[in-house]
Amino acid sequence: MDDKINLEVIDWGGENKALVFLAGLSLNAHTFEHIAHEFTDSYRVLGITRAGHGNSDTREKNFSFQRLSKDIINVLDSMNINSAIFVGHSVAGGELTYLGKHFPERVKGLIYIDALQALKYMDSHLAVCPDIASASIEMFEHSEHFYRTQRIKNADGSFMPFADLNALGQIAVEEQKEGRNYSGILAPALAINHIPEQTDNFFLGVQTPNQQCREEVNKLTYLGIADFIKNKPNADVAAIQGSQHMIHKVTPEKLVVIMKSWLSRVFGN
Repeated sequence: MDDKINLEVIDWGGENKALVFLAGLSLNAHTFEHIAHEFTDSYRVLGITRAGHGNSDTREKNFSFQRLSKDIINVLDSMNINSAIFVGHSVAGGELTYLGKHFPERVKGLIYIDALQALKYMDSHLAVCPDIASASIEMFEHSEHFYRTQRIKNADGSFMPFADLNALGQIAVEEQKEGRNYSGILAPALAINHIPEQTDNFFLGVQTPNQQCREEVNKLTYLGIADFIKNKPNADVAAIQGSQHMIHKVTPEKLVVIMKSWLSRVFGN
């Protein structure tokens, strides 16, 4: 990058238009390894690990979406890629939105994977929901695959479960400050969401979310979708039955079918 840190970029191959995967908070590009090759017949498929995550270097400060998006554009420039379709999970929705609003000439399309949370309700959400810092995946069913995507290692060579904690904290603050405003995004967009009522174990931990917590999760999800539809009227929205926030881990086959169908309809591949 321009400030001399190095970012991990995975090139899964393929040709034609670039399809760039961006991971959620604490995850890195390897989290998409099991679905990336599904798209290499029509796209050049890349994954970028943001600063402070996985094998990428970290910074002491400046994890704004402006800075993180600049990193993504720097990667495209270094690889002589003029534009791309971006796929972002969870917190990467902030990067997608910033790219769509501020780099329209570089964005062919946007695919949000469970990334439409109505962040203005985050404080009330945190007040009643347990283990929010670890809310990411159904631990006992998918933990082995999940932790193998964490490329920061302990001294003994084992993988650490999360990224740079300082980076995670700063990104969480920036996310709430930035919010989500989809107006002004010109590129076609698709949002794929799970259905909160169908998820018993959204949170890591021994307790099942109580009724208040479920209501707050619903508020975050459904009002986030409503904002997206209101401010991006030409966008498409899909929901996957029986999934979970980590859609690409829990229901990858359904996710791939929806993405391919939309990409084919919009871009003709």
